[in-house]
Amino acid sequence: MGSTAIHVLCIMLFACSAIHAYSQKVAVVLSGGGATAMAHVGFLKVLEENDVPIDCIGGTSMGGVIAAMYASGYSVAQIDSLVRTEEFIAMATGDSNDKLEFYFKNHGQDASFGSLRYSSGNLMTNALPTNLINPVLLDWKFMEGFSQPDAACGGNFDSLYIPFRCIAADIENKQEIIFRRGPLNVAARASCTYPFYLPPRRVNGQLLFDGGIYNNFPIDMVYREFKPDVILGCNAAGSYAKPTEDDLFSQLQAMIRYRSDHVIPIANTIVVAPILPNISTFDFEKTAEAIAVGYGTTLENLPAIRQAVSRIETVEQKRMKRQKFQQKFKPIIIDEITIDGLKKSQRKYVQKILVKKAGPSPLSKLKAPYFKIFGDDKINSIFPTATYKPESGTFKLNLDVKKEKDLLLSFGGNYSSRSINTGFIGMKYNLFGLTSSTLSANSYFGRFYGSVHGNIRWDVSGSFPLSIQGGLTFNRWDYYKSLSTFFEDVKPSFVLLNERFGELSLSIPAGAKGVIQADGIFTHQFDEYYQITNFISTDTADRTVFDAWVGRLSYERNTLNRKQFASSGSYVRLSIKNVFGTEYSIPGSTSEIRDTTRQDHNWYTAKLNYQNFFLNAKRFKTGFAMEGVWSTQNFFNNYISSTIVAPAYQPIAESKTYFMPQFRAHNYASIGLIAIIPFSKNLEWRNEGYAFEPFGAIVRNDIGQAAYENHAPMNFIGSSSIIYHSPLGPVSLSANYYDKKEEPWSFLFNFGYILFNRSPRD
Repeated sequence: MGSTAIHVLCIMLFACSAIHAYSQKVAVVLSGGGATAMAHVGFLKVLEENDVPIDCIGGTSMGGVIAAMYASGYSVAQIDSLVRTEEFIAMATGDSNDKLEFYFKNHGQDASFGSLRYSSGNLMTNALPTNLINPVLLDWKFMEGFSQPDAACGGNFDSLYIPFRCIAADIENKQEIIFRRGPLNVAARASCTYPFYLPPRRVNGQLLFDGGIYNNFPIDMVYREFKPDVILGCNAAGSYAKPTEDDLFSQLQAMIRYRSDHVIPIANTIVVAPILPNISTFDFEKTAEAIAVGYGTTLENLPAIRQAVSRIETVEQKRMKRQKFQQKFKPIIIDEITIDGLKKSQRKYVQKILVKKAGPSPLSKLKAPYFKIFGDDKINSIFPTATYKPESGTFKLNLDVKKEKDLLLSFGGNYSSRSINTGFIGMKYNLFGLTSSTLSANSYFGRFYGSVHGNIRWDVSGSFPLSIQGGLTFNRWDYYKSLSTFFEDVKPSFVLLNERFGELSLSIPAGAKGVIQADGIFTHQFDEYYQITNFISTDTADRTVFDAWVGRLSYERNTLNRKQFASSGSYVRLSIKNVFGTEYSIPGSTSEIRDTTRQDHNWYTAKLNYQNFFLNAKRFKTGFAMEGVWSTQNFFNNYISSTIVAPAYQPIAESKTYFMPQFRAHNYASIGLIAIIPFSKNLEWRNEGYAFEPFGAIVRNDIGQAAYENHAPMNFIGSSSIIYHSPLGPVSLSANYYDKKEEPWSFLFNFGYILFNRSPRD
């Protein structure tokens, strides 16, 4: 062969090689894995930094979510920043945004651990919960973040920034479902629906779960869909511990990894497998660690990747390509809203909450009303989809709303090493139409506290929502002379408080987190007590009966993260009340006052309670609490009855179970500091110290009546507790100190909530 022919052959071979390199298609595959899938961000970061082209992408579960973000035109830097935010962690773990929760619909705090929900004809199995976390923030952010890319591609995933696929699991037909078309937020949400963690989504009549159930590393699916020349995969789901019989999530992890024998479809395949033994499926607080491991492992595999991929695509080329795709984005202006899943009257109720005035509206303006809908106790779930309308250049917002079950039964209580154990059962029945009503009842039962409460609440939605409710409550507190443990007998009661009252209330919202409420109450209080501590069983108790009308106006704002042992947020309550009624005092055998008396009373009380956790660092949390009372209240017939009706300072949970006259006064101010050291998300060491200053302490005079001591010293309360926040309720072991108490130290093991029904004494 002549030199000319050889030269021509070389040119042809070089041209063929260049054409092959230029046309080489590179696909990326991302596995499921929950928090471990955050390693994919480090994997993509190495590919971008080293000019490795990505022509198409696919994934499962959290890998499908990250793949959807990348295919939507988010840069790796943007994805990296997003998944490190507190909001993303809140989305992944089910913590809703405190600023968006609608406190007005809060029906009061009780001691329940959770609820079972029933509808007409439901069996017990239908009442059990199907998910552990609240997906409302996740679903909104998916819709908000994916609607513009979905509109830009016309719902065709081949026309995204790069072509994209993800899979979900159809458990009825036992097959994987491949998403090739939009809505993009529906595809991503279905793919990451981890069983029992997130509620499933029904798409085209099929109930879909996490794609990892049938294919957790869909390398075969990506090959069939895109026919690439090179496959680059990141499998971050291979380092789970073996399932154990007492660990539900280890069992779920094993099920999600159903497909572990992933066949490599082509020889030119590189799989990066980050090892993350210290990160569990839902350990999203370790996102940074997972990204770092993914980055480091991919760097180790970079020579093999560079050998497999002959093409390059620079960061600037990727940026220009993203910019070209993002130029198709349209602002999300909503000019049409549709609601599925509800009856006509129920849809009108929801529309009144959502739409304040007719006409197009930016999506951002609908965010707060959307969360109000979810916060309504008549709504169980809500799923949004925004669909682009090319003819108008606007979007249609569709809400798939599922109403709450008709009947809710709740159980809970408080179980303690002291004899203050209390059981709790509650019931709510929902009536939902153009207006909504709730019939509720509950009962506390125990040696220390017992209560029966019934209530009806009527809610009106619209631009000026309001609530009217009426209720009847019987309360009893039995303060017995004992420091007993659970196994010891207790001595007879030395203070027994009883009250029966009816109330009518009107409330309106004050912002998203506040409520203003006006109460009208008639109360019948009948308290029994001894005037001395060393009484005997043959002694008879004094008895005070107080029939009164109470008018109360209050403002409350609450962003605390828990109903007991809060560690973040703030709480403020300002109340003003007027009490006028008649006292009847019947002396017992221990009283120094022998005459039965009748006395009228009329007083005003203003009370401010403020709590704020101003430092919420990862290793240390701290806050303060202030409380103050001003009152024109006068004395009752004797010292004990006067202290019983005086405002009580009870800053820690256990203090509510003691009758301590030294922490009761008509006028007082207090301040406290709270320091919390978290050991983990659910385990913490909590330390609290409080100072109480009465302005005129109530003391006993020579004939057993009450008098003021103008120069009373300050009293103190302290507490140190180890607390585990279980899914049912807090488990605590505490050492508590009460100044001037006969036995100032107490040691308490407690599981559950020390909470009571409302009282006119508050």
